[in-house]
Parts: sequence; C-alpha cells; structure tokens
Amino acid sequence: MTSKYSFGSRAMSYGRGVWRPGLCVLALAAFAVAHAQNNPQWTGVSTDTGPGKTVGGYAVHQSIDVGGHIQEQSGSSQMWSTLVNIYSGARVLDQSLTMRAVNPSTAMVFDRLSSYSYGYGGDPINVTYLNLSKGKLYDFRGSYRRYRQYFDYDVLANPLIPPTSNPYLPWLNTPHLYNTLRQITDLQLTLFPLSMVSVRFGFNHNINQGPSYSSTHLGNDPWLYQNWRNSTNTYTATVNWKPDPKTTISYDQFVTYYKGNTIWSLTGLDNVLPNGQPVALGVDVSSVWNAPCSAPFNSDGTVNPKCSAALDYQRVQPTRTTFPTEQVRLQSSDIPHLTLNGRLAYTGANSKLTGYDEIFNGFISRSSQRGYVETGSAKVQHINVNGDFALEWEITPKVRASDVYDFWYFRDPGINTFTTTSYTGTSMLLPPTSSTTTTAPDQQYLNQKTSTNTAMVFWDVAPTATLSVGYRYRAREIRDSGGDVIPIHENWGLFGAALRPMPGLQVNFNFAGMYADNSFTRIDPRQAYQYILRASYRPRTWLTASGAINIYNSQDNVETVNHKEHNRTYSFGTSIIPGEKWSIDLNYSYNNVYSTTLECYPSTPPPPTAGTAPPVCVEAGTPYSSNGYYNAPTNFGFIGFSFNPIPRLQAKAGYRMSSVNGTSQAINIRQVPGSLQSQWQSPYGGLYFQIAPKWTWKGDWNYYSYGEGTPIGPTLPRSFRGNVYTLAVNYSF
Repeated sequence: MTSKYSFGSRAMSYGRGVWRPGLCVLALAAFAVAHAQNNPQWTGVSTDTGPGKTVGGYAVHQSIDVGGHIQEQSGSSQMWSTLVNIYSGARVLDQSLTMRAVNPSTAMVFDRLSSYSYGYGGDPINVTYLNLSKGKLYDFRGSYRRYRQYFDYDVLANPLIPPTSNPYLPWLNTPHLYNTLRQITDLQLTLFPLSMVSVRFGFNHNINQGPSYSSTHLGNDPWLYQNWRNSTNTYTATVNWKPDPKTTISYDQFVTYYKGNTIWSLTGLDNVLPNGQPVALGVDVSSVWNAPCSAPFNSDGTVNPKCSAALDYQRVQPTRTTFPTEQVRLQSSDIPHLTLNGRLAYTGANSKLTGYDEIFNGFISRSSQRGYVETGSAKVQHINVNGDFALEWEITPKVRASDVYDFWYFRDPGINTFTTTSYTGTSMLLPPTSSTTTTAPDQQYLNQKTSTNTAMVFWDVAPTATLSVGYRYRAREIRDSGGDVIPIHENWGLFGAALRPMPGLQVNFNFAGMYADNSFTRIDPRQAYQYILRASYRPRTWLTASGAINIYNSQDNVETVNHKEHNRTYSFGTSIIPGEKWSIDLNYSYNNVYSTTLECYPSTPPPPTAGTAPPVCVEAGTPYSSNGYYNAPTNFGFIGFSFNPIPRLQAKAGYRMSSVNGTSQAINIRQVPGSLQSQWQSPYGGLYFQIAPKWTWKGDWNYYSYGEGTPIGPTLPRSFRGNVYTLAVNYSF
C-alpha cells in the first residue's frame, strides 16, 4: 500500500537536476574582461548606461541578466516546494528594453516602447510587461503572468487519522495536496488618449489548471483526484468624453465568461477484496467500524467487503457563467469650490450547471448504502445595481465638507432539480438488494440591500494642523427564500488629525467607532472601534524614521455567541543613508490576532477540554462546547545593509525573520499547532562588480529556514533549510 501515500514528484519545476550555471557565468565574464581590455578609454568608475544606442531613429536602452540558480536543501522537500519552490537551473533573471523616437514626427508605428520581464527558465513566477504608444494616436499595454502554486502541508492530515486506528496508517503527505498553474494575460488599447473623445478596449484571460487532491464525506471519505480546468475571459470597452478640461463622462461595458470544467475521480484502488477486485479504503481507516463491519482487513490481508470502501467514484459538474456589466461615471470640477464624482453600474448575470453527474459504487456500513447515481441541473441569476456619488465643497479657504453616498442592491434567484437513485445492500461482493429513486426540485433566493452615507468636515486649524470629524450611517437588509428578513443598522463616528508640529515631523491619527443593532453571522461585529496612528520624522536629510500603531477591536457579545476579537499591529522602521558609501534599513513589527467564539459540536468521545453547551445547542444535537480560542502573536524583523566601498563594487547583506507563538482551542486530539507555532528565517547577501563597460557580474545568496517548535503529530517533519545561490552577468547600454 506504499503507493497510496506517495504523490510522486514534489513540484513541477524545470531543470531541477545537476546543471550548474557557473560555467555559463564564467564564460560571459571572460568575454566581458576581454572586451574591457580592447577598450582602454573605459575608466570603470560608473555603472551609468549613458545615452544608449541610436538604432533606426530610436534611442535604445537595454538591460538583461542571464545566469541561473544553484539550490541545495535539506529537510522536508514538500515544505520547500510549498514555501520556496526554487530549484537549480539556467534563468533569464531580468530583462528590460526602452525605445524612444529621436524625432517622434518621423516614427511610423510607435514613438515609445518599453518592456520588462523576469523569472523565465523555471522560476515559479514568470512575468512580462509591454507598453507601446504613438503620441496622441494610441497607447497599448499588455502583460503575461504565470504562477506555479504548490501546496503539501501534511499537518492537515492529522485530524483524518482516528486515535484508535488499527492498523495505524498515517498520512505522510496531505491528502488535499495541489499543484496548479495559473496563467493571466492582460491586454489594453487606448485610442486617442489625449483627445476630447477617447476609446479603450481591454481583454483579460485567466486560466487555472492542474492536479489537486480532495476527499468526499462518504463512509470512509474516498480520496479523490481533482483535475482543475477553470477559465475566465473578460472583455471591456470604455468611451471617455471630455467636454472641457475639468469634466469627464465615461461609459464602460464589461463582459465576463466563466467556464468551470473541473472533474473528480477516485485516486487509486490500492487494496483488494477477497475475490481480487480492487478497492479503495479512503482517508479514514479506523477500527471504529459500524455494523456489520467488524474489522477493516481479513486475516489474509484482503479488505472486509462489509466495511466502508469505494469501488468507483466520478463527479462532473460543468458550470458556465455570463457576467455582463454596464457602468456610467462622472468627474467634474467645473463649479467653483465644488468637486463632483459619480458612478452607476448594472449587472445581469446568468450561471448554468448542465449535465451534473455523480456516481458512487461501494459500501457505506453505517447506512448499508451500496452506491448511488445523482444527475441534475441548476440555474441562478445575479442581478446587481450599485453606485456611489461624492461631492466636496470648499466652504472657506480653511473649511471643507464632503459627502459620499453609495448603495448596493443584489438579488440571486436560483432553481435546481436533482434525481438520485440510491442502492442498498449488505456487502461489496453482492449486488444491491433494493433501490429508490427521488427527484427533488428546489428554489433558493437571496436578496441584500445596502446603503451607506458618510459626511465629513475638514478644518485647517493652522498651517501645521488639520482636523476632521464625520458620521457614517449604513443600513442593510438581507432576505432569503425562507422568508427570513434581517435588518442591520450601523452608526459610525469618525475623527482624524494631520499634524506637522515641527519641520520634518508628520503625525496622522484616525479613529472610527461603530455600533450595530444586529448581525448576520456570529463573527459579524455589533460594536467595533479602530485607532490608527502613523508618524514619520526626518531630522536630517540622511535619516528617516517612521512608525505606526493600528488597533482594531470588535465583538458580538450576545448569548450563545460571545464573540470577541482584536487585531493589533505595532511597527517601526528607519533608514540611514549618510552618503553613497553605505546605508542601513531597519524594520520591526508586532502583530497580535485574537478571537474567541462559543462553539457547539458533537463528539464521540468528547475531548478532555469539552464543556457543556447551552440548552439551545443540546437541543440541536451538539451537546459540547468550547470557547473557540485563537491567539497568534507574530514578530517580524528586518535589517539590511548596503556597501559601496569603491565605484565598481557594491555589496549588500541582510536578515529577515518572522516568528509566531500562537495557541488555539483543539477539539480533535490529533490537531497540532503546526504553523501557528513556527519560525521563518531568511538571511541574504549579494555582491555586484562592474567588470567592463556595460557588463556587471552579480552574485546573490538567499538562505531559507522553516521550523515548528511543537510536536509534529503522526506525519513527516515539516522543517527545512536551504540555500539558493544566484549567479548572473548583466549587460546594459
């Protein structure tokens, strides 16, 4: 059964083998040195690319970094791929190009071009940007981004291993691993950007594909292979009309098409029944079996056919969504002392699920279910009207007032019809004994109206002090198909101050406090307040210090909820740049996230920390309770040095770290703190030497270390350490 717990390759990356970029870099360096020897007029004291080259009537500047990574790592390869995912291989690390027409009037296609890209050759993130423009005629912008996202955090497997498992079969990797690739393409063309009437067209293509793993809650929780293939295409068109320099009226049209083609299937059949038929035990192998199962395995190692297992599982649910939106915008400052902004948008979307098909063949011992087939379809609409209007009025040279009103109204009516044929039986070796077929049509509805008005008054008390005070009122009404109506009314008090008490010192303070008469979810606040204090001080041209305090508190402190939370952040930073020879950057922040909420749950047996739930929970079949405690104090620190001892040489070094020492209420005894008590360290260094005119040798070192200071649970260790050396030669002109 080894294959059941092996995921094969840890990450899909390129050139992970034994290739080393050192020979390539040395060859480029040798060429650059030879080039310098043939150019004795070069003094080697500046890295300025100068005027560039003139090619075909364009002033051209270009820079490219060619080299690669050398990676070495010990510890958990799964976590390395999850958090870093950088491996050895050749790379085009950076590339930039700019072209400007020397005489724009003679340029035929464009008078300005710029591009930038990085990460090609095997890094998990690849990006390219391109910009073309031709005076008043057009402006084109495009980008391509590619993200490889890998995740294998095996701590998520711990709760899936029952404490009385017999035989004990630990999951060494998370059964919910994924390895997906996301590709995003953005294109935008603006015609006549400086004219009275300009037009803009845009296109976005977003595709997410690749393998992942999941499970479904059927008896033994069959383990599923999930093949992602979801895409979104968005088309945009905008017309801007500027009747005068101070007014712009715009019309936008957005159309989004979503296509969901993800499918699910049984991952593997790693065991056999007594008749030799392959079978999957799933992710929940336990000695706590429901009758008529007595033990998961027979004496010969075959699976007991009366225990929960899966012979086959398939699910297909193709989803198609069309999302058109129309929007009108207004910006104007024509009226003296008055600025107006407005926006109104309407969306009428339709989403369809046709051809839903789910098949399960196996046995669920607790209900004697031998399998089922479910088919159906669904349709939902999304009708959304939203907008906002804002004005700012200069009452006197020292007093200003603003008012912002926005509203959001949506309704989502939906219908679905599903037909289910369920089969019962006594063993996977026998055909079903009976079947029942049901067809269940259903209608659902969700409606929400939200309107918010924020009024503010600003007073310039003195040239060095500005005060503001305001009031915000928000009304929400939520309705569903069950006839429930939940009205929520919020009242906010707002205050702000911007102070400049002395040259080089700026202090900003903001306060917001809220009271609501109702809440929609248990963690929605009925009372909340937030304090934000920011300050920056520059006593010398070479010294800058800044700090910030952000304190947020909220609660929904009613019976059977008792929710309280806070998020507090304290940060400080300074930059010291006394000259061109050296500089230092220092940063530190402390963040504490805390929450507690009454939780009710069933459990057999209850954990030692279980409390007695309120009567309303006991009546609902959840007799145990906990305080849902979560606390995550986190420290982050950074120090960075930069040295320039001689004109051709630059060096840098630094250290980054973050540490969290948190705790949480554990309901499952297999749960471990995991990353809630962990440390991340990443020192780095770099050396850059100009070896010839336009040629620079670059060397970077990054060290990555992740560790957890608590028991890891019945899974593989998750700590790792690794080095990534990046060698490159830069050519620029």
